[in-house]
Amino acid sequence: MAAALDGLGDQTLLDKCIGGEASAWEEFIRRYRRNIEDAVRHTLHRCLGRVPSHDLENVMQDVYARLYEHGCRRLRSFNGQCPVALWLKTLAIRIALNYVTSEKRRGRFGGGALDGTPVYAPPGTGDLSHAIQREELSRIPGLLDHLDAVERTAIQFFYFDGLTYRQMSSLLGIPVQTLGSILTRARAKLRDLAREAGEESSGQ
Repeated sequence: MAAALDGLGDQTLLDKCIGGEASAWEEFIRRYRRNIEDAVRHTLHRCLGRVPSHDLENVMQDVYARLYEHGCRRLRSFNGQCPVALWLKTLAIRIALNYVTSEKRRGRFGGGALDGTPVYAPPGTGDLSHAIQREELSRIPGLLDHLDAVERTAIQFFYFDGLTYRQMSSLLGIPVQTLGSILTRARAKLRDLAREAGEESSGQ
């Protein structure tokens, strides 16, 4: 049975989960656990600079619960416009961000609002310079902190997490056509900051 389910297409597997087949749900967890865990792990690191194992597990269980509850209502909402793995990644990021916001309101992680939290680059993502016209931006400490919260998050989502404009639009509540302007403005700021930092270094 496990081998047969392993060969199922993504949409067929989702349909079987929605139909209440326990073995299909087990295969769903096995197939997509890594995608969900990576998304949650990177989001926690981006927001906190670390990945508390207890919080990682809490968020992952929350993701599974939300997918399974009410007859897999969220799985029913999948419309096939992107791969299932990417859709789940977007959902996991949103739930992780909501979790951090909720915990900060309770006084954890230093308290305060999420917008005031520095955004950290996930480990192993490489230099931001490689993604943004090969400018050596990621080597300048605190550079991203000079952007406003929306610009900073858009840069992280697009270059570090590899989200599409449509996914970013859903997460940030910003029209797709506006995201291009935000990213262009953010890149220009980063290049100016990198140039200024280079001039200051050469002038010392």
